Amino acid sequence: MGIFDNIIEYRCSPLLGSRRLATDGDIRHSVEPGVDGMQARVRPMNNGDKNPKNSSAEAIHFGEMTATELRDEKWLTEAYSIIEKKAETQIIITELRDFLNIDHLVYYTSKHGGSPSVDPYIRLTFPASWLARYLGMGYADVDPILREGFQRSLPFEWRELAVSGSAEAAFLADAAAHGVGPHGYSIPVSTKHGHRGLLAASFSGSEREWAKFLATTQPGLIQIANRLHRRVVAELFGEDRPHLTPRELECLRWVALGKDATEIAAILNISPHTTRDYLKSVHYKLDCVTSAQAVTKAVKLGLLIV
Repeated sequence: MGIFDNIIEYRCSPLLGSRRLATDGDIRHSVEPGVDGMQARVRPMNNGDKNPKNSSAEAIHFGEMTATELRDEKWLTEAYSIIEKKAETQIIITELRDFLNIDHLVYYTSKHGGSPSVDPYIRLTFPASWLARYLGMGYADVDPILREGFQRSLPFEWRELAVSGSAEAAFLADAAAHGVGPHGYSIPVSTKHGHRGLLAASFSGSEREWAKFLATTQPGLIQIANRLHRRVVAELFGEDRPHLTPRELECLRWVALGKDATEIAAILNISPHTTRDYLKSVHYKLDCVTSAQAVTKAVKLGLLIV
């Protein structure tokens, strides 16, 4: 059975134009730890800092870092809101594409958690003409982006792929002719239970625009892919209850009591860096952007009593 064999619905809307499709299946994915809040550090003046301008420069740099981190956190929170608040995965994919300001976004997985060609679950925004072409030409068997996405464990740009054979070269050329690419970024995901998935972004702008897009959004894209994968897996397989270590719970409990990382470090007799690492792990395990969100979710799950 081909990867697109169980596509169940094609949609068009005034908002989305002619590039909508819905399918049925299952997916899941895992990613790297998430955003670590604000961790800007200011270097104190030492005896060699004769010029007071040095401290002013540090203060300005500190402000810039803080503003950047706040902006990134807000951006990621908005993306998470799309994932959490929309009822259907197809709507999520469409709105994430528009939010990211890219041409197309596609999410693959399988109900069996392995190869996407077995009972696939797919949500994407490719145009109908390309979908018809893809199915009619049997491109699922020669698509190197799909193949590599379910064999690799790390994200990759499409231009990194080695084209092997005329069939793959013809496929990529045909895809470009239908508005797919030429730039693309794929994020393989997998859970501890082995449910694999793939989120891929396609962009037709200039090389400069693409480089800027990746430079500013790459870490966030990985977290978005993880969040999306977790939601789909939770709906299809049920959500696993996160496990926090005693030290992670201890740090989170002090956060709930209003302490920051430096204060917690002093209380627990550990370094601030180690404290932030514990809290970063908590953010990742609970799939939260901020410590405040982590406290709320931990209480809701019965992991923390305050």
